[in-house]
Amino acid sequence: MPDVFRTAPLPLSGESAVVVVHCSDPRYQPHFQEFLRKGLSLDHYALVAVPGGAQFLTLVDYLPKYSWAGWRWMKFLFDVARAERLILMAHDDCRWYLDMRFGHDPARLREKMVQDLHRVREEIRERFPRLRVELYFAHLDGDEATIESL
Repeated sequence: MPDVFRTAPLPLSGESAVVVVHCSDPRYQPHFQEFLRKGLSLDHYALVAVPGGAQFLTLVDYLPKYSWAGWRWMKFLFDVARAERLILMAHDDCRWYLDMRFGHDPARLREKMVQDLHRVREEIRERFPRLRVELYFAHLDGDEATIESL
């Protein structure tokens, strides 16, 4: 690897007006990136990629400091990006959701994750009523992913 890496020139586009929140699971990263770039035609967006994705905004009772910090990050990004649109993404077989500390039933995992996405969307609408919120759910099928709108 060279000591210095230089990217190809990109047009300066200013702020993106889009914020994306998804899980940091490396199995899904290339699929999420392709979906955002090709499926939604997004070249620029502010990104929050953490284990469990948007779930960090639902943990008010279980991990209140984590949730508090998450909401602060979101407000900061919405302000900096001059956001008009928020994209929340979840995926099957999320290892964060399967972690024992949460006690989720693996058979009902998708249901819980979709419920959390809807819960976050409602909270976003209360706090940031002008923001358009989109929900997506991904599923791996071999080396391909299917991503559906919720």
